[in-house]
Amino acid sequence: MKPASILVTDDESGIRLMLRTALESDGYFVMEAVNGREALDSIAMRTPDLVVLDLNMPVLDGMAVLEAMKDLAAAAKPRVIVLTAYGSIPAAVKATRLGAVDFLEKPITPAELRQTVRSVLDEPELKFPEDAAPHPEYEDVLNRIRKTLRLADYATAEALLMKAADRNDKQSAEYFNLLGVLYEAQHKWRLARKCYCKAIDLNQHFEPAKANMRRLNELRSLGRSSQAVLLGDEADGLLFARLPDSQN
Repeated sequence: MKPASILVTDDESGIRLMLRTALESDGYFVMEAVNGREALDSIAMRTPDLVVLDLNMPVLDGMAVLEAMKDLAAAAKPRVIVLTAYGSIPAAVKATRLGAVDFLEKPITPAELRQTVRSVLDEPELKFPEDAAPHPEYEDVLNRIRKTLRLADYATAEALLMKAADRNDKQSAEYFNLLGVLYEAQHKWRLARKCYCKAIDLNQHFEPAKANMRRLNELRSLGRSSQAVLLGDEADGLLFARLPDSQN
């Protein structure tokens, strides 16, 4: 079988070397680009299976690359994992709205990189019905968050998320659990699992994230969806109850 091709894009040579070495050790064919412009040129010449894309680069940054890729035909559009600075979750949220399928926070280890790449390339995505809907009690707040993201009003989206989590700490378990719920509402199952895992890592006793993770794992094992459990029936697993109705 032909090995999957991966384009690594980062302006730091040391990071590119680490990415290439780790990925080639797993048998992937690896190409390199030092900025967003080179990445787009490389994608146009030979569509890779996957792009590992740094968001902070000269000439053309990662967000601009994702914007440009939105106009590509499906057959010419590789999957994208973005690299973000540690704690820059708003950037990761924006990147996923532009089409990224996963994200990694710098500094990353070769093991984290290889695991994420294998997950993206090899793990089958759950196929849920297009009309699958979250629990109706939470549809209104989800629509408000979606609207702010569609309008690229990321500051308001962040404010909605933080108010719903009732925290000012973006490294809290509550925050990442809520972010996972938001990704689930958009049918982005892999990103939802990543957020639930991070919530559990931050607080081993945080039951809402554990419940959400168990539910996602069950759906994955069954390979199907159930509208009744898509966002969970337990209100405490969603954390939307605290969002003020007066929030615009």
